[in-house]
Amino acid sequence: MKQVPVKNIYYLLSYAWDKLDEAELTNAGIDDFEEVANLLGKVLANGCSYLFKRGLYRNYRQKEEEIPGIRGKLLIDESINSLSFQNKKAWCQYDELSYNVLPNRILKSTVRRLLQMDELDKGLHQELVEIYYRFTDVEEVRLQGNHFTQVQIHRNNAFYGFLIQICQLIFESSALDESGQNYQFRDFTRDHQKLARLFEAFVFNFYKREQNRYTVKSPSFPWPFISDNEEHNDLMPSMYTDIVLEEDDRIIVIDTKFYSKTMARREDIGSISFKSPNMYQIFAYMQHIPNPENKEVEGMLLYPDVGDSIHANYRWEDQILTFKTVDLDKEWKNIEKELVDLIERSKLKVV
Repeated sequence: MKQVPVKNIYYLLSYAWDKLDEAELTNAGIDDFEEVANLLGKVLANGCSYLFKRGLYRNYRQKEEEIPGIRGKLLIDESINSLSFQNKKAWCQYDELSYNVLPNRILKSTVRRLLQMDELDKGLHQELVEIYYRFTDVEEVRLQGNHFTQVQIHRNNAFYGFLIQICQLIFESSALDESGQNYQFRDFTRDHQKLARLFEAFVFNFYKREQNRYTVKSPSFPWPFISDNEEHNDLMPSMYTDIVLEEDDRIIVIDTKFYSKTMARREDIGSISFKSPNMYQIFAYMQHIPNPENKEVEGMLLYPDVGDSIHANYRWEDQILTFKTVDLDKEWKNIEKELVDLIERSKLKVV
């Protein structure tokens, strides 16, 4: 199977997360690395440096402490029990504007995790050490999966959204080694299921961003079978499409696939063919997608090129079915052109 270059993985992630603008601000120096862990570490270092120049995000945190005088809400019981009044002090509860908020704590803790990886580039290691010590007023947090969903992204901290996703990917792709002291990075690009989800999200957001001819959606719709028993109708599943492009007179249903081998091979007779389950699936979508205006419906099975380069079109009556591989090892501008050209009307013809 072809290996996707690290830089192209970065573009895939940027589109999949719909964070291309943010990614453009953090891509300096990523060409120097060939390992995913170093790529993510460099992006995080660049992103943190950008935040330091802009100013880290701050928010109000509730604080309770014994102080001279009174500030905020006076905690009478605590003050009496600790004899604070006798020392001209009081226990108070108040809100304080602080850098020690969850998004910054996640960033610092993720930088620490990267510093505990043996595979990290030495120069990048030193860069991240300097980044770590710039979070002077920020405490680490023992990272858990739910920390990432607790971060609230809004207009004032929008850039954090991209970096928190980078941190979550590092968190999900690393685990303590046997010593319990260091982390090992598990390259997610070797996991076909994760790559399949990444490829699907990339293609969806690419077409949302890079063309304005089609509306882009991912609709679900029911099977047309109906039972006289209403309870049985509830048992019927829905069809869930990956990507649907629609314009005034045309619908293109795209189903993305990611396999180590695109074709099915019969070693006993030496033949190859497209995989039947994929054809059944895309054909069902084409036949049953809601189409009240009787638009032209086309189907496409889109694969990354893993060694079998394919562009085959077939016609049945008035419908066209396309099988296409995209070579993710190319220069990115060539990948972009290939995907844009693919949905041009003149490209979908039987050859």
